[in-house]
Amino acid sequence: MESMTGFGNSSQVVDKYRITVLVKSVNNKGLGLHFRMPREAAHLEEALYRKGKELFSRGRIDVNVSVESDKGGILPEPDITLARAYLEGADKLAKEFFLTSSPDAFRLVTLSGMMRVPDPSAGEGFDQNLLSAVKEAFQHLLNSRREEGNGLASMFAEKLQLIDKLSVPVSEGHSQRVTHLFCERKNRITELLGDAKVNDDRLAQEMALLSDRIDISEEFQRLSAHVHSALLVLEENDCGRKLGFILQEMHRELNTMGSKVDNSEAVHQVIEMKDILGGLREQVANVQ
Repeated sequence: MESMTGFGNSSQVVDKYRITVLVKSVNNKGLGLHFRMPREAAHLEEALYRKGKELFSRGRIDVNVSVESDKGGILPEPDITLARAYLEGADKLAKEFFLTSSPDAFRLVTLSGMMRVPDPSAGEGFDQNLLSAVKEAFQHLLNSRREEGNGLASMFAEKLQLIDKLSVPVSEGHSQRVTHLFCERKNRITELLGDAKVNDDRLAQEMALLSDRIDISEEFQRLSAHVHSALLVLEENDCGRKLGFILQEMHRELNTMGSKVDNSEAVHQVIEMKDILGGLREQVANVQ
C-alpha cells in the first residue's frame, strides 16, 4: 500500500551554485504534478513530468526547485561580447561622422545589459545535475509514501479484523433474539386476548415472517466476504479506489443490519462497527 502524502528533498552543487529540490505530496483524485523552477531550468519540465508519471499514479505533487549561490552572493560580471559590440559600434560612428572618442571603462559598465549575473545553466553539467536532484527527491518522496502506506495497511488490517470479530456475536445472537421476540409477542397477545384461545399455528406463521424480515444472515455473510476482500486488496500497491469501493459496500451492509436488529446490545455493536468503518473511510482518501 502507498499513501498519497509524503515529502522528499535533495541538494546538489554545480560549479558555484547549489540546486535544492523540495517535493511534497497530498491526496488527490488523480495525478497532478506542479513545478516551480527558475527560468533557466524551465526547458527541463517536460522530462521531469515524464519521470513523475513513471513513479506516481495519484496525488497532487508540488516540486519546488531553487538555484542559489553555494558560498556567498554571486557578483555581476561584465559581458565582454556586448562590450566589444559597443566599442565597435562607437568606432564605426566615429569614422562615419568624423567624431572623436576615447573608451571610458566606467561609462561602458553603466550601459544597458553590460553587467550581468552569470547564468548557472551555462555551467557544465547543470541540466544533468538538476535532473538528478529532482529524481533523487522523487525517490525520497516515493519511499516516504510507501513508509506511511505500510503504517496505514497495518491499521486497516487491524480495524477490518475488529469489524469482522464484532459482527460474529451480532449474527450468532439472531436466533436467540427471534426466540425472545416470539415469547414476548405471544405473552403480549395472550394478555390482550384474555380467555380467548390463541391460534398457535397462526402465531408461528406470523413470527416466521417477522423472523425473515429481521434476518441478518445474508448481510453478515456479505460483510464477512467484504472484509476478506479488503484484506487481500491491502497487499496491492494502487488499491485506494478499490478499497474505497469495498468500504462503501461494507457501510451499506452495516446500515441494513442496523435497521433489522432491535436488541440494544446488538445495536450498540453495529454502531461501534460503523464508527470504526467511518474512520477507515476517511483514511482511505489518503491511499493511492
